[in-house]
Amino acid sequence: MARPRKPTHLKVVSGTAQKCRVNAQEPKPDGGVPEMPAQLSGRARSVWGKACVVLADMGVLTMADGMALEALCLAIADEQEARASLMSAVSIGEGDEKTVVAEAGAQTYVTVGKSGPMLRMRPEVAAIADANRRVAMWLAKFGLTPADRSRVGAEDRKADNPFERLG
Repeated sequence: MARPRKPTHLKVVSGTAQKCRVNAQEPKPDGGVPEMPAQLSGRARSVWGKACVVLADMGVLTMADGMALEALCLAIADEQEARASLMSAVSIGEGDEKTVVAEAGAQTYVTVGKSGPMLRMRPEVAAIADANRRVAMWLAKFGLTPADRSRVGAEDRKADNPFERLG
């Protein structure tokens, strides 16, 4: 898999920018916090608020990042919902006739077929793995992992001088 393109501002800072390889008409979106999409679930809304605070503090959030941020929030919410489902027992039957198929927190359950009992993985485990892959990808794109923070450019922030207020 090829390495992703390096943003122009990072090429300039690192000294690898070449005139022939720089897009002079590259869009530069305004900074700010995008509006939260109305269709987000409760968990995704909670993640949106937390992610906006972190990304705005880092200086990497722009108005153009709404759809990418939505995908990150949905992936994290999917992972949380799958984990919550995995933590509940699965039973079949009604009333006193209920039979527990999978214990709460267990990653597997047993089915009985023609060839005898078989151990199977709960579907929530695959959902968690898929959501984790999506979360890792989006965290990397926003620079929210220690290794990826060094690859993402941010706005220059004025250094806070604690003695400045003393006059």
